Amino acid sequence: MLSYRLADLSGPFFDPEKPFRNWSSFPYDQLDLPTAPYVDLHQLDQGVARALAHLDGLHAQGYNGVVVDNLAHLVAFDGPGEPVYAADSPVRRRALAYRRAFASLAEHAAALDMHFFVTTDMQWSTPELRHAVGVLDAGNARLVALNQRALAELFAALPQVSGLVVRMGEAGGAHNQGDTYTGHMLYTTSAALRTLTEQLLPVCEAHGKQLIIRTWSVGIGELGDLICSPARYAATFGGLTSPNLLVSIKHGPADFFRLLPTNPTLGLPGPRQLIEFQHRREYELFGLVPSSIVALHREALARAADDPQCAGFWAWNSTGGWGGGQASLGQSGWNLWTELNSAVTVALAAQPTLASETFVRDWLQTRLGLVSSPAFAEVAADLYRDSAQLLEQGWYMSHLPQAVNRLGGIYLSPLLWVWWMRPTASLPIWAYLAGAVASPQTVIEASAQAVAQARMYAERLAECAAEATEVQFVVDSARYLADVLALAYAIRAFMFALLQQAQVVEPRSRSDLRKEVAQLMEQIAMHQATWGQRRDFPALELEEVERLLADLCTHPRRVALQARLAVAAVGLIRHERKRVLAGAAGLVGATGVALVLLGHRHGRLGLASLATGLALLAPLRHQALHALLPWFSQRFNVLPSIFFETGPALREWVEG
Repeated sequence: MLSYRLADLSGPFFDPEKPFRNWSSFPYDQLDLPTAPYVDLHQLDQGVARALAHLDGLHAQGYNGVVVDNLAHLVAFDGPGEPVYAADSPVRRRALAYRRAFASLAEHAAALDMHFFVTTDMQWSTPELRHAVGVLDAGNARLVALNQRALAELFAALPQVSGLVVRMGEAGGAHNQGDTYTGHMLYTTSAALRTLTEQLLPVCEAHGKQLIIRTWSVGIGELGDLICSPARYAATFGGLTSPNLLVSIKHGPADFFRLLPTNPTLGLPGPRQLIEFQHRREYELFGLVPSSIVALHREALARAADDPQCAGFWAWNSTGGWGGGQASLGQSGWNLWTELNSAVTVALAAQPTLASETFVRDWLQTRLGLVSSPAFAEVAADLYRDSAQLLEQGWYMSHLPQAVNRLGGIYLSPLLWVWWMRPTASLPIWAYLAGAVASPQTVIEASAQAVAQARMYAERLAECAAEATEVQFVVDSARYLADVLALAYAIRAFMFALLQQAQVVEPRSRSDLRKEVAQLMEQIAMHQATWGQRRDFPALELEEVERLLADLCTHPRRVALQARLAVAAVGLIRHERKRVLAGAAGLVGATGVALVLLGHRHGRLGLASLATGLALLAPLRHQALHALLPWFSQRFNVLPSIFFETGPALREWVEG
């Protein structure tokens, strides 16, 4: 059995009645208050009670450790050294409150012989910390000393803590809590990260704790490809042999997607490694639908069993993504599908050759047997078994044989048409996908087959359902899956037709175009009527697609010209990507000036349009990008709108 079998512990602390969107960490934005006592103690106490039961459940499944967020909320700087926070500082008082709450969790974990890890972004900061440090720079000696002091205080205040998990490849922007708790991309080179490791590791070694460095990166700076580059990995971790150091790596070369190869950095020399998995699948509708991980995790765990470099895995039951609904959480911080995925993964870790279909059927019969018929549990097991194929055909587009795998430091997702809950109307992305798939018609036919099969399961489950809450969750989940796949089918059929028409001499008549737009708008309206008022299974976020449809009704020629240019630009990039794809601005830069020219109402190039086009032809670091790209992208359907709401701020990309 692998030494570390870790899971996150954020889910029990979410209050589903409060707004939530960013699942990237513990719900401090729900818990932190602006006035005394500065923490919602009622929600915190409820979360602790659920988390204690959650710990018992994880332990019973076979996990031997948990991971909680984060260092910034647990450090008061009360130890030796100059004070950073005043005695009545809200930041300090929150840290003391959270430490008291987490102490009971850490003690219970210790009683169960389970590890208890704490995460941090590097670099985190608060206003007081920034004041104490001065310049936020990786080489600032005061910052180095305060980082070491914070870590030592954590281990002293919570001696049950097993170690620190460091994320340095994504920080700031949408991850910030206003100006109070912020993140900064300071460690963007191999040398900088290696130095940070050498600064923190002695503190961990002195206290008998582990330091875990995550390789997750989103393309910013030299370390932007750390997640998938063996050369970068070797430059960063080569020769580091401390038994107190681990490296945590996602199982694929990108985020938690299907249809990707194995991460090429797994098994490389250096520190021992953890593999990261995700059970509440953020890119597959946040656990609102079944999403089998059997084949996905079996392959990785089978390799891990034979790899002496692999020390274990870390599974996410509630972490990651923007979106989802109340049903993602269930009553205790995870729902039935997430809990099942969790049980399957740890069972596969114990026995990679596990008869998984029998395991799933037995698990669902045990879980649902008291509130449903055996026939219902059987159909639910069949749906779970087939869910991976349904998602690969109906949500993904199966394998992309003509895909461009890398864009600068980023390994491209096979799921570019939808970002979490938001389908995109980005014309360059759809033009790329039209050329990357085996054929658009094949994709559309496979999508239709997935819709038909999902509807069949929804009907079968409804026919034999009881009224129990968890049974109704399964029924609603199957209905939701069928409806969402049907909408995915309609959107991709429309967008592929739009891009295909951009390449023909005789475009469709305006009346035919209006008819096709009306049909898709009707499908969207039906989806919104069914799910738009539900907070448990929310409707997809369709404003971006609706905006394109409105533009097609009012300015069909302009959109047609933009689509034609997108097809031409993607074709050019495919042939010249070695020169053009030096960074994320390649595709945008290739289309910038021409899209502005085509989009100008009178066909003339105004000063604002000229500035935009020139900015987009410049490298990504060009300052004009920060100010003009969001407007430009929406106006001309260039990039998914979600890019400007999630992840690091544009400033981090510009300065990276």
